[in-house]
Amino acid sequence: MSIVQILLSTYNGERYLEEQLDSLLAQDYPSLEILIRDDGSTDGTRAILDKYSKRFPNIQLIYGQNLGVVKSFFELLKLASSEVGYIAFCDQDDVWMKDKVSRAVNILEQQSQNIPLLYCSRLVLVDESLHVIGQTKTPKKCPSFENALVQNIATGCTIVINKASKQLLAKEFPTVTGMHDWWIYLVISAFGKVIYDPVPKILYRQHSSNVIGHKKSSIARWTKRINRFLNKGDLYLITEQAIEFKRIFGSILPNEKKKILNRFINGRKNFWDRLYYSLSSDVYRQSVVDDIILKLLIIMNRV
Repeated sequence: MSIVQILLSTYNGERYLEEQLDSLLAQDYPSLEILIRDDGSTDGTRAILDKYSKRFPNIQLIYGQNLGVVKSFFELLKLASSEVGYIAFCDQDDVWMKDKVSRAVNILEQQSQNIPLLYCSRLVLVDESLHVIGQTKTPKKCPSFENALVQNIATGCTIVINKASKQLLAKEFPTVTGMHDWWIYLVISAFGKVIYDPVPKILYRQHSSNVIGHKKSSIARWTKRINRFLNKGDLYLITEQAIEFKRIFGSILPNEKKKILNRFINGRKNFWDRLYYSLSSDVYRQSVVDDIILKLLIIMNRV
């Protein structure tokens, strides 16, 4: 049976951390290792981690300086064991259903391990007391490189990758990216296979201190879209991330995907180029509305 190593980054997470750790330790998959990096917490997080690591020998702790969530997860990935069969990513404030890991492994085991694989899934949205609010939507279109260039559908706490993915990602970590999970989705979609599971196996807690969260109401979703439209930096990051991806992986990218990437980066130099590209581009977002917004942003040179 393949060992699964769970990578957990913590930062001032004392309020919900014990519930998360208990749910990891209650998994029905027997071969689990948990690697935790604390990102410079100043609350009671480290005391909780010390208590659990003394009780459970499969928990390994690393105490580091504050790097932020993206760099902290990349540090974890650097330190992850090269011997394990799969690596799972974990946030500090959710609750995993007991068969979360086993379901992901069962699905991944049906695929060839010779290529990079990424499993991700839908989420059950809950409030701070774990009362169910709803579920995230299942993507209408297939995961793909064309989607990953402009949108992330792989929420980090659902991601499980195989050994080939770890080796590919470790080639070089980016200095520019939206989030660690988006980067992983982009890389694996370019060189391997992404599997989206419509069955949720995680209670994804929504609260005021979420680093990243899902907005359930239509008003909240549109407010977020408008704010991103007004904030040029967030939107330009999509292109900057693509340029960084090309720097690291461009020389080994398959020709078909190289053409898609180069056209996305270089095919929008003036208004007429952008208009043509928006009407004929390969890239897409999952919903019709978001795809229309993307095309408008491209025409207006806001991406």
